[in-house]
Order: sequence, then structure tokens, then C-alpha cells
Amino acid sequence: MDLQRILPLAPRDLLILAVLAEGPNHGYGLIKAVEARSQAGVLLDPANLYRVLRRMRTEGWIEESPDTDGDPRRRTHRITEAGRRVLDAELARLERLLGQARPALADGRGAP
Repeated sequence: MDLQRILPLAPRDLLILAVLAEGPNHGYGLIKAVEARSQAGVLLDPANLYRVLRRMRTEGWIEESPDTDGDPRRRTHRITEAGRRVLDAELARLERLLGQARPALADGRGAP
């Protein structure tokens, strides 16, 4: 997998993978978890979410997981090892970027 082709991730993709890294979740649960984690900065409507989930399944980042609550309409998703590699690579990229920006803020040049 060519991570350079994939990165940077859209914030919604990063947050969806981060939520799924904590455990399997279904669509409505993902919408609520992403909204909470982003403090309502990333809002997903169901159509957009399912389009993103379909793409992530095609890319092999997530997979459908057997449903545990018995509702056949509910599709539960979980992150795959490939998805974890993508998430880890994006988090490392962001950490490097922050590391490069922090010195300017620390010496006062970045302060208003």
C-alpha cells in the first residue's frame, strides 16, 4: 500500500478510523462518535458516511463485522490491519508536522 498516495487523510476519514480503532461500531454510532470527538467540527450525514464507509471497505481499511445485537439491518464495521497502518501513518505525519511548527510557537514568533 502506497501511503504517500493516501495521505493526508480528510478529517472525517481520520476520525472514522480513530473511532473504529477503539472497537467495532455501526453507522449511527460512528456519526455520533465523530461528532463528539470533533466537538461538532465534523458532521456526517448518513449518505456521506455510507459513501465513505463503502470507499474504505473497497480500500481494505475496514470490514463489516458480525452484528452482536441481532438486528439484521444494522451493519457494524471494524478497522482492519491495513486501516490501522493508514491511521498510524497519518498520526505520525501529523506529529511530525506539529513538531516542525512548535518551535516557532515556543520562541514567541508565532504569538499574535
